[in-house]
Amino acid sequence: MSDLLDIKLIIDKGWPKLTVIIKNNEQNEDVEAVIAAVQGFVNKKIPMIPAYYKGSLVMLPQRQIIRLYVLNRKVMVQTSEKVYEFKKSLKDIEDLLDTERFVRISQSEIINLRKVKSFDFSASGTIGVFLENDERTYVARRRVHLVKDALSHTGQGTIGGNKNEH
Repeated sequence: MSDLLDIKLIIDKGWPKLTVIIKNNEQNEDVEAVIAAVQGFVNKKIPMIPAYYKGSLVMLPQRQIIRLYVLNRKVMVQTSEKVYEFKKSLKDIEDLLDTERFVRISQSEIINLRKVKSFDFSASGTIGVFLENDERTYVARRRVHLVKDALSHTGQGTIGGNKNEH
């Protein structure tokens, strides 16, 4: 048996997303190093967001963020667990976000497209957004075309009808 790492790639068209599975007979330094390397790659590609909760700094993975919005001149970062504060402007945080995941829907709000339950296109000229935390928000009229473009480029569903995704 070789001391080299075995790497196996399995292409499965039915698999929903890239998944890393690490198999070993024990959790040891080598396993921890592989996990750290994978996490380092992901964090470089999609940086974590620095946010504050009760004065403590927390680094949030972007996949956990449902939406970002301005409330009383502060930028709030909402996850399914808590609402955090971001100490800079919405524009500053927008520059950090994964453009395939996030879209600005108004001057004061950005949503994570992967945290949307459905879009309601029934109202003329606007889009209602139902988020996975059961909140509802709306796309500003001047941003409707940007949201439709984002949906068509990310393969998030059809435009012009309801879109459901979990």
